[in-house]
Amino acid sequence: MQHILEELNSASRSTKVALAAATATSAAYLAYNHFSPSSPPSSIPSLRGPPSTSLISGNLFLIFDPDIDQLEQWLKEYGNVFAMPALFGAKGVYLADPKAVAEVTNRVNAFPKPPALNAAITRLTGPGLSPVEGDVHKRQRRIIQPAFSPAQIKQMTPAFVAKTQELKSIWMSQCSGGPTTINVLQWLDNLTLDIIGETALGYSFDSLHGSANELNKAFDDLLGETALADPLRIIAGIFPSVAKLPLKSNQVTANARAVLQKVGQEIVDAKKKELENLPEGVADELLGKDLLSVMIQSNMKEAASQRMTNEEVVARMSPFLLGHMLFLDRMRTNVNVAAEIATFAIAGRDTTASSTSWTLYALAKNPEIQRKLQEELLAFPHDSPTLDDLNSMKYLEWVINESLRRHPAAHAMQRTPVKDEVIPLSEPIVDRSGKEINEIILKAGESIFISMAAFNWSTKYWGPDAHEFKPERWANPPEESSVIPHVYANLISFLAGPRACIGWKFALAELKAILFVLLRAFDFEIDPQMNVKTKSVIATRPMVVGQETLGTRLPLIVKAKGLRVE
Repeated sequence: MQHILEELNSASRSTKVALAAATATSAAYLAYNHFSPSSPPSSIPSLRGPPSTSLISGNLFLIFDPDIDQLEQWLKEYGNVFAMPALFGAKGVYLADPKAVAEVTNRVNAFPKPPALNAAITRLTGPGLSPVEGDVHKRQRRIIQPAFSPAQIKQMTPAFVAKTQELKSIWMSQCSGGPTTINVLQWLDNLTLDIIGETALGYSFDSLHGSANELNKAFDDLLGETALADPLRIIAGIFPSVAKLPLKSNQVTANARAVLQKVGQEIVDAKKKELENLPEGVADELLGKDLLSVMIQSNMKEAASQRMTNEEVVARMSPFLLGHMLFLDRMRTNVNVAAEIATFAIAGRDTTASSTSWTLYALAKNPEIQRKLQEELLAFPHDSPTLDDLNSMKYLEWVINESLRRHPAAHAMQRTPVKDEVIPLSEPIVDRSGKEINEIILKAGESIFISMAAFNWSTKYWGPDAHEFKPERWANPPEESSVIPHVYANLISFLAGPRACIGWKFALAELKAILFVLLRAFDFEIDPQMNVKTKSVIATRPMVVGQETLGTRLPLIVKAKGLRVE
């Protein structure tokens, strides 16, 4: 028992979510297959695959925090589809076959997230875009889409640049005495939270300057790294009665959610009142202010029966603040607008901060690439580029593409079939008996693990140097990579199909603006003795090997360009 507790306590937050979801999914699956006719049988028992590393968690830790060399070995030995040990001896299927993944990602109603995972997300964010399925998801996405139009993102780009200039000033002060070691991940967390507050909510978090307003503190209490590691949060998402127990953790969560609900609702109410009081036709003038204004106006144009409630909107905004999980219990009327605030918050803060950190890490490890990129950025004549200017910088685009390939924001996604399914494969695999098969049969409730890491790192798609950081490959991407399901640049980093990341264009623009400002001002180096690994905490974040107790962080040596120290 002690071994089990130690193993669970050492797991990352994303793995704990997967463990909880897989527990409930496995129970449902076993019940279904025990009491239902088994015709035809699942293919999973006949598939080859790696041995389990744990009687409790199987290989779930390796799915969400994989080792690049080990993953490549699995693909060579077992093919692009294989059985993967999960909880308590159960097995799921690991998918890295493009045809099979396209089938799953395109048929979103047939292959939703596991119900237990959706329940855990809903408990934190409310019924926002991430946890909902089917027609509800389609309706919400249609209403939200105008907030991510190219014109809207162009109008927000100056805010991306201006906020990053604030961070530049802070780092310049810290580096005034010479090269300084800075935890860039922490500062980028603050920067992206401030950017999302301004561009998505019209709200000032002022995280760069250490402001401790009540909403900022609520986010820390609810979504800080210590809070996210609390297994009670995951269990309570599946079994709501656990949240009613008189425990300190539950009280902290309840207090934080109350603040988030109050402030989130105040923001929504103020925006709605502002729009409603404007003369007809004048509301369009607000489109350049923030995403929430755009989304509320789009929602108000819908028929009454199709509008999102306040809770949906508030929950949708919060993954942009933090990456994937926030707040709000369902209120029965007019509350869904709130859920969308939670969704925006999560996705925008955590994933962009992590992606930017990994890009700076790659550049620090490859100084020649860093210098080449800086030459392109410094050739621009001033400090205030438009989105069109940023998009014209080809080497910047190549560096970002390569960073998204080598360091995707998530290594894997979990899905489950709602009924028995036959999934076609792009090429045959060999099962345990030596037989070639061109399709696999899955039973309702079985676990599917879609591997973004396998697609992004595979030498099959990216050539023998796939494990290297090489932006030049994007001058002429390998033709083999075109079969990878994607919405951008032959990369599955933003997933694919109708449920691909709705904010991917926003994320790219933000990344370009941040890197433009920072790399024109600073050189980044890394301690050659320091080793960095990935840790899945909402997004895949950097962690220093041997300093795990300090949490996810990325200390880099930062030097102001052109600064001479006597």
